[in-house]
Amino acid sequence: MSTAPRAAQTKGGRTLLGLLAVFALPLLLAWVFTMGPLDWRPVKTVNHGVLLEPPLQLKSYGVMDAAGEALTVKAVARDWFLVVFHGTVCAEPCQDLLRIVERIQIAVGRDTHRVTLALLGPDNDVPVAGGHSWLLPADGKLVRELRRATGEPQLDTVLLIVDHQGRVILMYPPTEDGPGMLYDLKRLLRSSAR
Repeated sequence: MSTAPRAAQTKGGRTLLGLLAVFALPLLLAWVFTMGPLDWRPVKTVNHGVLLEPPLQLKSYGVMDAAGEALTVKAVARDWFLVVFHGTVCAEPCQDLLRIVERIQIAVGRDTHRVTLALLGPDNDVPVAGGHSWLLPADGKLVRELRRATGEPQLDTVLLIVDHQGRVILMYPPTEDGPGMLYDLKRLLRSSAR
């Protein structure tokens, strides 16, 4: 007779341990992965450009539109800008980057209408096919911030990916030939389509 209550206690104990394992084990694992000694986050990111954290708001650095007014980006929330930045004159590297950007805009396929081209520099003498010309302020604050983000002592021509609010998200050197930019832009377009 004494074996029946003992068997019930053992079965009840196993049930309690099972419930604790089902509820407590996930909490323990979550704590180990977030606060514990294991660092499971990847060392390298998957983007090809330099991710700017925090993003640089162009308007706060005094960037102006072609008319010389404060920049107000008029875009839909899902749209992106490919901005060719040149610090002095839009010379050969700048012109090459403009051609690459035009091909990237075409290469995004059905999302071409969501990508706008722009040129950001101290003057607006270079026309951008189907795009905008933005003027760089003379104070050089934006140039200093971009240099700081890349760690480069000199910054002449780079490509910027800018969101619909006028924030610089990614930056690419002029040596980037295009596939990495296209890959990153497609990922941004896909993630913002939702």
